[in-house]
Amino acid sequence: MEANRWKKTLAATAVAALGVLGMTAAHAQGSRLLATSGVTEVGGSTGGGLTPWAVISGYDTGDEVGGSASGTFVRVPNYSLSSLGASVGIHNRLEISVAHEVLNVNLGGLSNLSVLGNQAGGLGVVAAPSPIINLGNQTISMDVLGLKARLFGDILYTPYPQVSVGIKYKKNNDFNSNFSGLGPIGIPKFLGAASDSGTDFYIAATKVFLNGIFHRVTLVNLTLRGTKANAMGLLGFGTNSNNGIAGALGTKSDNSYHAELEASAAVFLRPDVAVGGEVRQQPNSMKYPTNAAATTIGSPGTMKDVFVAYFPNKSLSLTAAYADLGPLPFQASNKGVYVSLNATF
Repeated sequence: MEANRWKKTLAATAVAALGVLGMTAAHAQGSRLLATSGVTEVGGSTGGGLTPWAVISGYDTGDEVGGSASGTFVRVPNYSLSSLGASVGIHNRLEISVAHEVLNVNLGGLSNLSVLGNQAGGLGVVAAPSPIINLGNQTISMDVLGLKARLFGDILYTPYPQVSVGIKYKKNNDFNSNFSGLGPIGIPKFLGAASDSGTDFYIAATKVFLNGIFHRVTLVNLTLRGTKANAMGLLGFGTNSNNGIAGALGTKSDNSYHAELEASAAVFLRPDVAVGGEVRQQPNSMKYPTNAAATTIGSPGTMKDVFVAYFPNKSLSLTAAYADLGPLPFQASNKGVYVSLNATF
């Protein structure tokens, strides 16, 4: 019931956001320079692909309203992540964003968990001997509602960076889904997550140098995030050693916030093309098997990418990247393609 109410609230917010975008289409060109809108990160906020920046959505300034809508797809072996997002920027001061993320898992049937149980002294959650855990065609979805406020500065016109603060409320919709006949326990809880929802807090500083690297326009961003999220929240929030296989893997209960750094840098080869890279740290309190033999144990690691972004005009941008999502359950290496299409209004 609570999940349904949340979904209805998110849908209503998204419709309202898109309505505002439609009503403000007259400001589609805005007053800010090309590419100063950034793109959209997977959680719906304006920024890079992996991390929010201090930039407010749209190309609009103090007396204008704008925003963006985006679609993102990331593909690595056996996993894919898709995200739809929308945001509204109000007077270049406040940003409201929404996003819906879906992680598709296709690892087939795995019988290695019985081996892991023997090594660790038993799982305590699987009654049948030599169980087969069917991870084929599983999905984990999450909804995100974000709010960002610019405190001071401008990415171009002040000698110091533009600085913004933000919050993101995240709700995992598959924390208690039925999983492989084990009852009401979804993949996040099975792996040891403590909660299906959490709130991130962050502060971001972004600056554009007109005479930067190789005398090119250069953007630099640094974000500090306080979070309980495992794999951005797709694997739940916090850890509980009494959930699923967490105790067998040596996971300790941890429901505290972790301070994580995120950074982005981009160099404009020409006014409409930028190349760069990003890194995003994640809490490492959750542990899970990272290969089919269950001989190694991993946790969500640092995500990173290298990207190229193309801004043909102020209404459209396209980003392509080679992304490394770090360890995911039963797979230690997760590298693949990231593409995102962003429309700005």
